[in-house]
Amino acid sequence: MLMQHVLGADWATLPPVIRRHYEIEPGQSSCLEGAMTINYPSFMLPVVGLIHCFGGLVYRRGPEVATRVEKTTCADGKLSWHRTMTYPDGKIEHFRSQMAFVAEHEIVETIGYGFGIRLHVCAENGDLVYRSQGHIWQFGGLRLTLPDVLLLGKARISEHALSEDEFYLDFTMRHPLWGETYSYRGRFRYS
Repeated sequence: MLMQHVLGADWATLPPVIRRHYEIEPGQSSCLEGAMTINYPSFMLPVVGLIHCFGGLVYRRGPEVATRVEKTTCADGKLSWHRTMTYPDGKIEHFRSQMAFVAEHEIVETIGYGFGIRLHVCAENGDLVYRSQGHIWQFGGLRLTLPDVLLLGKARISEHALSEDEFYLDFTMRHPLWGETYSYRGRFRYS
């Protein structure tokens, strides 16, 4: 399983609700449901819109957006994510990505058109924490690395256990000049 492989000994320090989130055998899937608040400043609309065109980030903002997260482990060890956000007006938005092992404590999460983000992953005080290490764009045999500062800044994602079957997710991007440029936060439980 991907996260056990990435975290090594850190895996055992995570609470059961967080481990359960990633204990998916190849060919199996799991599902979470919750609500999250999606927000970013209006001046970031063009950048978020561009990233959204590549299949990344959720473009539409809103409080307490009903969210379903389905994860599947592929035979090659990659972890596929399908997030479905249903807004109060009934409109639905999807966000898909795939995580792959790079090295101990490092993964790449890719979206469409060869675009992705390198993430350092570790356990800190019982939380699972991801920190961005730059973005990538892969086209054929060409692979470009883009510093976080060229886009929305540095990403930090944390998963914090609230109970045996519920956790809090906080995804925040922060730019050194513009401050918090994007976030989604919310509570999730297994369905």
